[in-house]
Amino acid sequence: MSAIKKGTIVAAMLAGFTAFAVQNATASEPQKTFKPMHAVSVHVGSKHGIGYFQPVSGVCELTLVVGEEPTAEGVVDVAPSRFRASVKAGQRVSFDTGEGKELAFYCGPAAAAMSVETMQQTAYTPVAR
Repeated sequence: MSAIKKGTIVAAMLAGFTAFAVQNATASEPQKTFKPMHAVSVHVGSKHGIGYFQPVSGVCELTLVVGEEPTAEGVVDVAPSRFRASVKAGQRVSFDTGEGKELAFYCGPAAAAMSVETMQQTAYTPVAR
């Protein structure tokens, strides 16, 4: 796929256009579940993420695009970032939003569904030995 085509797809996703069913997850809604090829839209502070997954051999192949919320004119000042992760059924992957929160994606049994939860980050200090 050409870079122009990829850029167009990412811009459309961040503008809120998707051909899939969209669900929102916010801090007041701690967890949302979504099915394969159904998008999930997540707003965390000044960030907006849109993701979807495809099940492949019992693994959730997750694609997540995260960028700044568009301005009132619908312009995004900073280029969004795309992340991909292979998450085994029963496992999770977390993405740091840079705003003191993380997005935790869980792959359900047989990779039939995923859920996303916005979580408050906590500092981790290893135990001294």
